[in-house]
Amino acid sequence: MNILNLSALDIAKKIANKEITSVDVVQFYIDRIKKFDHLNCISTLYDSNALEIAKKMDEHVEIGNLKSIFHGVPILIKDNFDIQGDVTYAGTTYLNKIAVENAKLVDELIECGFVILGKTKMTELAFGLSGQNPKQGTPKNPWSFKNLAPGGSSSGSAVAVAAGLCPLAIGGDTGGSIRTPAAMNGIFGFKPSSDRFNGNGTVPLSKSLDTIGPMSRFSEDITALYGLLNHCNESDMGNFDFDGEIFYLDNKSLPYPLDAEIEMLWNHCLDSLRSKGYKLTSWIPPKSFDFVDLSNRTSDIIAFESYQYHAEYAEKNDIPMWDLVRKRVSRGKETSKDIYLKAIQERNLYQNIFKESLLSKSVLLFPVAPFFAPEITEIDIEFAHVGEFTRPFNYLDAPSYSFPIGFSSNYLPAGIQLVSYQNNDVKVINAVQDICEKLNIFAELPHEFL
Repeated sequence: MNILNLSALDIAKKIANKEITSVDVVQFYIDRIKKFDHLNCISTLYDSNALEIAKKMDEHVEIGNLKSIFHGVPILIKDNFDIQGDVTYAGTTYLNKIAVENAKLVDELIECGFVILGKTKMTELAFGLSGQNPKQGTPKNPWSFKNLAPGGSSSGSAVAVAAGLCPLAIGGDTGGSIRTPAAMNGIFGFKPSSDRFNGNGTVPLSKSLDTIGPMSRFSEDITALYGLLNHCNESDMGNFDFDGEIFYLDNKSLPYPLDAEIEMLWNHCLDSLRSKGYKLTSWIPPKSFDFVDLSNRTSDIIAFESYQYHAEYAEKNDIPMWDLVRKRVSRGKETSKDIYLKAIQERNLYQNIFKESLLSKSVLLFPVAPFFAPEITEIDIEFAHVGEFTRPFNYLDAPSYSFPIGFSSNYLPAGIQLVSYQNNDVKVINAVQDICEKLNIFAELPHEFL
């Protein structure tokens, strides 16, 4: 049985039609996780428990009691979510509290008939975009034999999906932590508007900005999962109700220059969209918009709030925290409350300005990163400019959807993001699915993992 090129929805259909069993599917992915354990992307594998739950899902199939359109499908969860009876490490080696109950989203997924296959590794406390984690070990980007950054902080979720270790995974995005690893691994990753996915029962980085979202190799899985968990009418989701009008950011307005091959792929995508009849218009950022400033506002909020949550660990030198994460958390002590409150109080103003600037077209194309996955270094500064492409949309609470657009000459994936104003999530999701249908965009598996 090889189900690698099936979406989660297609797998669920085969389970419902009794062509395969949930036990078969779960065992298939358990075997792949063990075969490719060198990717170091799984924090905890619930192999025996997952098989027990899968067996129960198959019993439900026999009596025609399907819990949802994803009944019996395995899913991976980022390791800052509580799962009852397990320690929520959140990328650390020092958190040791055993969760007494599941995070709310985990319970919702179980109610929908998903099988929780395991938890994925992540950047320590979700504080970093490279995905590097010297204390737990960094998940390996599956697109190269070199030690390339997987992107973070949802590194393990992205690597697992990209390598075909699970059809769906849950990540989190505070400053780009779903979109960056999605782009670096050539998959789909959606950061919705805040509170679209229940965040209760997670280890926070910045509660004002923390956002939960799905990652997959198939856009239709993200469309369906969003609709299911947000109780959307089926007619609202994936119906391609999209007028084809798109804003894009002109190269001269980008917050940082694109590498030559990224720029080539970006321009090729724009040309391809035009050839399919999309109406592309260069977006003129509002005069008050400075992407570096918006990125810095996001960073100030993250620093201030993360210090409130994690100062007790950062200030104890005997705690085995990665020095760079310690410095990032400790920066919150130096961030004045006035700066923090100003950034918080002005969010709504900037959100409204952004919305007004998009009303004629609704959606905006924007790069995710100005380069392909770089090699990891100890100083971890390579991703300094990525935040200028991702963090502004956290500050704006903008739904932002990363999708793959091609490869470099040495076959490293690249992605771009489609964004919109706050609460316009369904338009973004439908637009991306429309684009992927017309441009035949899909997430390939690395050759080694076929």
